[in-house]
Amino acid sequence: MKVIYGQDASRVDLTKATLELSWTSSRGQIAQNADINIRQAPPLQSAGFLMLFSGFEPKESMQFFHGPIVRFERDEKTSDLSATAYELSWYLQKNETSRIKLNGDAGRELERIVKATGIQFSCPAFGFDIKERLSSQSYASLFTFLTEKAYEKTGKRYFIQHLRDKLTVLPEGGNKVVPMFQASMLEKSSTGESIEEVYTVVTVEKYKGDSLASSVTKENAGLIKQIGRMQKMIDAGEEKNISSLASKQLSELSKIPKTRTITVRHEDNNAARLRAGWLIKITEKDKKTVTDWIVTNCNARWKGGQYTMDLQLERRT
Repeated sequence: MKVIYGQDASRVDLTKATLELSWTSSRGQIAQNADINIRQAPPLQSAGFLMLFSGFEPKESMQFFHGPIVRFERDEKTSDLSATAYELSWYLQKNETSRIKLNGDAGRELERIVKATGIQFSCPAFGFDIKERLSSQSYASLFTFLTEKAYEKTGKRYFIQHLRDKLTVLPEGGNKVVPMFQASMLEKSSTGESIEEVYTVVTVEKYKGDSLASSVTKENAGLIKQIGRMQKMIDAGEEKNISSLASKQLSELSKIPKTRTITVRHEDNNAARLRAGWLIKITEKDKKTVTDWIVTNCNARWKGGQYTMDLQLERRT
């Protein structure tokens, strides 16, 4: 691990002075945050950059955190400093759009608008068109609005993968490096399921102006009997085949996800870069079964050359 502080062109290696270091990410959270405690820290400034590297050298390919310090406190007796930093995409919530008009694939429109600010930002097509004029809002709010629409209409969730100042939108599970953990590495593991985001009925409505033009409702009768009626309303927007949309979304939203909470301790520098949205694999106790999981929450710590990660996981079958 390398812990570097940067201000303009200067760089300070804080690795040996770091007393505590942790970083977290969760589903729906655009930027990771990192908390650090530094022994007798040198002078730091707000908006100076914290850079974390999973390795012994500060190589860009191993950097997993890059962003501004947003608050800090210095102990007047010990000169130790505690600070919180956010990844670069934190600035997406600190800047607002003017009134904007969207007309095209939602993902491509998001890319167009964010790139116009000068940020290196790439986003795949979301697979549905949007034609709408929106009020002024933060770029983070725009990202959330459109990715929630994507989940509503396609069943896919998205997150932002950071590489220094380059931001890339990926579907959950779209990470190229897939960590593999052995069951023997898990200090804790508990499994269950959740129906918090499950729906048993989906209704898609299409409007013409302010008037309802058509509506289709699809139901999972067996699941209604099992867990109750839970109805999701979807505005079809520019979608023409509303029956197909209702069926597709019911198929996705009526799956009851398996959940898992684990604590894993490891020294894998590649796995240290994992964040909410990543796919991971676990080789189970029988050493034959390998299960796939999406990370929905990651709380990681580094100390003495080891990473300890509390992970909340999900998979739909």
